[in-house]
Amino acid sequence: MRRRIFSTDKKSSSFLIIGALIPSSGLFVVNSLFASSANNSELLVLYFQSVIAVVFGAVFFAPAWGRMPLKTEGELIPYRFIGKGTVSLSKFRGLYLGLLILPLAKAVSIQPLSEYLFSDSSSQHNFTLFTLALLVLNIFFNTLYNRIRIDAVIGYSTFLVAIFYLVIQLASGSSFSSHPENHLATWANDLNLKTVLFSIGLLWWFATIVDLPDMRGQLLLTLKNGSESRRNVIFSFIISYFIQGILLTFPLIYHSTTDWSWINSLFIAFIIMNAFQAMFSANHWGASLIYAGVIRPMLSNDNNEKAIGMGSMFAGLVITSLWLFAGKTTSELFAAIFLFTAGVGPVFIVRWFWSKVNAQTVLSAMIGAPFIWILWLLLKQVGVSPFLVQSLGVSETFMDILIPGLLNTIVWLTTLMLTQNKEEELHAKQWIKEVGILNEFKSGKNWLLFVGLTLLSGLILFGPSLVLSR
Repeated sequence: MRRRIFSTDKKSSSFLIIGALIPSSGLFVVNSLFASSANNSELLVLYFQSVIAVVFGAVFFAPAWGRMPLKTEGELIPYRFIGKGTVSLSKFRGLYLGLLILPLAKAVSIQPLSEYLFSDSSSQHNFTLFTLALLVLNIFFNTLYNRIRIDAVIGYSTFLVAIFYLVIQLASGSSFSSHPENHLATWANDLNLKTVLFSIGLLWWFATIVDLPDMRGQLLLTLKNGSESRRNVIFSFIISYFIQGILLTFPLIYHSTTDWSWINSLFIAFIIMNAFQAMFSANHWGASLIYAGVIRPMLSNDNNEKAIGMGSMFAGLVITSLWLFAGKTTSELFAAIFLFTAGVGPVFIVRWFWSKVNAQTVLSAMIGAPFIWILWLLLKQVGVSPFLVQSLGVSETFMDILIPGLLNTIVWLTTLMLTQNKEEELHAKQWIKEVGILNEFKSGKNWLLFVGLTLLSGLILFGPSLVLSR
């Protein structure tokens, strides 16, 4: 059985894509979490896990994204799967991400930004309304390729401003002496080697989906030259980590800064612009998923694509507003995202090289996550968590990632064994051969590149801070 023909028109250059990937890298997250947080060594480890995931995705998965003849990331499901469960998975994923996870993600982005910029609740409320209004306006003006160009301009401009900021800080002899609570060296002293090795060796597998199924994958599908996908992602995250490393070394602590120079103001302005562009991209990505996965299969033509996309974006923003005005804290909003995604990461990885993984398998992992989380909360009530924490010697925070991940893995492995179909497996084997993902994992050079880039990323992120704080 041959799959349908998918979109193949590619328009974006590598230069544009590298710049456009910078705003989606979470520059403000680094600034808000690290620069204004007290001693939190676990945060340091969890953040480095995300670094490992980004490098892993760039080395092993980016080339496969570049080789696929797709225009949107939403087309991946009918390209990878056939048979029972494919339509349901496509629809569920579109609604699951477009109307649940991404609206939550936008709320998690807006709230820390408002709290960072304003200390009083009234100003925070007004800024939230202002941000939502900008997101609504963005619905009417931005197409994918316009966003790529705008993101590239903002990304490269932020990079240049960061260089100027670093030069001025070094020339002025700035250091951490005025705010030692943000010392990465102090944080590192509280780390337990067993916890670090256990976390980095296992937890990132469950905590992060590493195969680029987000705006990075969407951007790679627009490349004129897909063979440059890996190089583009590597260049983009090195630039992003350079900027983030500067923020970790010389934090922009807004409310405690009395000498707010022009370079500080310019740098934070560009960091905030990156945060807004990331929200704009999430808004359009959600609409793309809903259109490609839910609406498009029911239409005979694309005449109403723009109107449906705009309606989907507006619906997502309404849901974001409900989350924001529900009175939840940032940590509670983040916990809600984890509630609906715990343990989904592994099945997204193995679908690329295990032909037995079918649509029903992936669907079971996505549906199973919230039920597994509820089960884990019940188990914690009867005292299971303290026993496991003491036995394994890791924190409860890490346990909340590990146990749901293991349990949800059991769910989708069981589904896999119960829903095997030879035709679907043969189709998957052909797909795996076409995208060539197994060759990427068999390459010793790729594994060396992965280890080398992980170490390089860690040095770029944390090295300057640790050296200058001595």
